[in-house]
Amino acid sequence: MSDKKFKIIIPEALGDEGLRILKEAPDVETDVKVGITKPELLKIIGHYDAIITRSGTAMDREAIEASKRLKVIARAGVGVDNVDIQEASRHGIVVINAPTGNTLAAAEQTMALMLAMMRHTAQAYASLMRGEWDRKRFTGHQLNGKKILIVGLGRIGTQVGIRCRAFGMEVIGYDPYVPEKKVAELGFQKTTDLAGALSLVDIVTIHVPITNETHCVINEKMLRAMKKGSYLINCARGGIVDEAACAQALRDGRLAGAAFDVFSQEPPTAENPLLASDIADKMVLAPHLGATTVEAQTEVARIAVTNALAALRGEQYDHAVNLPFMEQHLGDMQKNFVRLARKMGILAAKLIENEGDPALKVRVMLRGEALNDEDAPGNRNRPYTIAVIKGLLEVAHGPETNYMIAPILAAERGIAVEESFGESKTYHNLIEVTVETQNSSQTIFGTITEEGRQHIVRVNDYWIDFNPHGQLLIFQNHDRPGVIGKVGNLLGASSVNIANFSLGRKESSGLALAVMEIDGVISPELLSSMERDGDMLWATTVKLNGDSQA
Repeated sequence: MSDKKFKIIIPEALGDEGLRILKEAPDVETDVKVGITKPELLKIIGHYDAIITRSGTAMDREAIEASKRLKVIARAGVGVDNVDIQEASRHGIVVINAPTGNTLAAAEQTMALMLAMMRHTAQAYASLMRGEWDRKRFTGHQLNGKKILIVGLGRIGTQVGIRCRAFGMEVIGYDPYVPEKKVAELGFQKTTDLAGALSLVDIVTIHVPITNETHCVINEKMLRAMKKGSYLINCARGGIVDEAACAQALRDGRLAGAAFDVFSQEPPTAENPLLASDIADKMVLAPHLGATTVEAQTEVARIAVTNALAALRGEQYDHAVNLPFMEQHLGDMQKNFVRLARKMGILAAKLIENEGDPALKVRVMLRGEALNDEDAPGNRNRPYTIAVIKGLLEVAHGPETNYMIAPILAAERGIAVEESFGESKTYHNLIEVTVETQNSSQTIFGTITEEGRQHIVRVNDYWIDFNPHGQLLIFQNHDRPGVIGKVGNLLGASSVNIANFSLGRKESSGLALAVMEIDGVISPELLSSMERDGDMLWATTVKLNGDSQA
């Protein structure tokens, strides 16, 4: 066995296709330990580079802290409820899921439950098996002409909507993070008023992840808003619907029926409100079968394993849950803007150092078509904003501050992040960054030319033009003759060469801003000497060598 082989542990049953790929990989050693207990896993997890799980293995803080060399946690499925994503990010562990593998299976399960609910299929079958023949009792409703509200227009919600349209239904979508243009292209209507839409539709189906924002989003208040005699389906995650409130709505006749494939506790206990015998005739329940098809299990195993191996090998991969963006999906211009944005964050951090106050807020304005990608997830900041945060925090936390951990560090330090979009003006594409402290703010504008050259074009009130590269000396000085000459003499006396020089001035001001790209190192003593003898208000140095992509 070679030490160069990646060690992967599989603690749960994995589709045969995934096992085949691992078996044929020459650089992998796989340990299949289905049924391993948590204490046993904690003892050995430190020897592995990757773990491929399903939903039954808790990769919590305890497990992650024991994972000394773990680089990848791959989930053969959509949800990552069993993974402490924030803790994984702290340790630089990439969390990967397989969101596309079971899309069709989950959409079809939703349709199956919808039809069974509307036509009382399960109850009719049970009646028939009891020797009864009561057709009138099971008179149902057809889907054609009904209005359905889809809460969450991700992959699964979108596929459900497409199938509902095929049944002749009117589809309304509620998803704050999906552009209206995209919803219209699907032939759906978009609503921004959840309660208002609930009062108008015949059927509601849920397709959102479980988060603090979505926990019990369909609560007693929302259930009361629903149209009397309507139907509710949850094939997403348990906990999104208040189960007790739903059961009561069925008893009160406010809901005509409900179908659940997921529960707040799985498997549900006998005390679960949805299992009450007095509402059984109005319920269709299934034991979380959304992804349980042969095709889906094969596909999620293939996706999880393929991407886990690519991540370990340093190759391009997809579906990283805790990476704020996938750089390989960006165009060359966009990648260049990400690198520029990081440098702008570093510059802003160095400028606020002069004030001595920590950053409290970062505002990023993106102007131009290249920076406003409509396909980007609306509930996350764009890559450029993440890069600004990374650069800002690098100054204090070091270059090991990666894109994965930067947003977490910002939140912990109480730094508010605000991202907005505007029309391009002088420049085709422009990033405007403002970092606010308790007593001041620093503003930087940056752009990229058609030739791909990065330029900083404004610092605070000074219009200036310099390439953010190499070792920079930045200072504010009194705008009078002889200042730059003094600075040049001081640098020359210390064998520091000036490679490039930019000066920004403004009307009705006796001050100027200068940026010099220099060859050499400026010692703290030299910097103090320049501030004292060079007629400066302040001076700082910034090192921008390289374009970190970490």
